[in-house]
Amino acid sequence: MFKLPVCPHCKTVYRYGDVKREMRKKKCVCYHCKGQFRAVKKKILFLFLIIALITAIFDVLELYMMKGASFVGLMITNVTALTVGFFLIPFFVSFKKK
Repeated sequence: MFKLPVCPHCKTVYRYGDVKREMRKKKCVCYHCKGQFRAVKKKILFLFLIIALITAIFDVLELYMMKGASFVGLMITNVTALTVGFFLIPFFVSFKKK
């Protein structure tokens, strides 16, 4: 599940930074075989749905288990989860042939 995408033509594995760069382009070209493909980002919605569910569970547990739970503590939990999610985005992108 946590694999970086590969070129659909020649199966070249893209590095983390390369995937982030290719995600911004509409028309992607493989640096190895010059084949054209597009970056599909549909799984990113699934990633953030999972993160929202996990943060909601942690927020509820934090509110009910800790007497001194504060708004700042909940925000730190949520921002940390979102930050982790943004670093995981390239692992949820796939490349498809045009």
